[in-house]
Amino acid sequence: MYKSNSGFAPHRRQGGFIQGAILFALVIIAVVVAAFSLASQDNQTNADSEEARVNATYVLKVGTDIGSAVNRAIADGVSPAVANTQITFTNASDSIAVGLWDPQLRYLSAEPRFPDAALAVSGADPVYSWVAPVALAGIGAAGVEQVVQIAGIATAVCQRVNNIVNGLVVSAPLPGTLEAAEVGGVSWREGCIAGVDAGTYFRVVVVDAAAAAATPPAG
Repeated sequence: MYKSNSGFAPHRRQGGFIQGAILFALVIIAVVVAAFSLASQDNQTNADSEEARVNATYVLKVGTDIGSAVNRAIADGVSPAVANTQITFTNASDSIAVGLWDPQLRYLSAEPRFPDAALAVSGADPVYSWVAPVALAGIGAAGVEQVVQIAGIATAVCQRVNNIVNGLVVSAPLPGTLEAAEVGGVSWREGCIAGVDAGTYFRVVVVDAAAAAATPPAG
């Protein structure tokens, strides 16, 4: 007697449908997880970018404040030609040099305190220094410029500085030297160059420093 086995067919069809549904659900879950992962990465990238921008703004403010302080010291008698020897980045002054953040002179109320995220090494102190008076292309006439440097700035922050003041894309590498920091034969007045595992911010604070004889420092 013939016995039909057609009763098994619906179960096979149903099993295939369930497997297909499971696979489809897994694909949807994978897509959702990937989307969340990408969104999280984008959010982190945006947060890092915003943090770098904020810290770059702080670096630029410090540069502006130092430039103003140097000009006040010069107005008080420091010779522009030797500002790099008559102005020190300290809180004490003597008969040879004035301290830029001497609390009595108040050219700056105190040494600037950088956020950790602005520095290449968290908790480290940035290093302030003068560049030996240098003639920069396209700046001033035949005189030389006095330039302040701040070393130890985080590379990402320095890249953002160059983006803000010189129009470079934020991913552009830092120029290797002060002389290389120029566009079209004209040197930058402010920006960042590459340092050792970090960036070095610089700012021209005196243009065409006169070659006059040194005068006693203020104070």
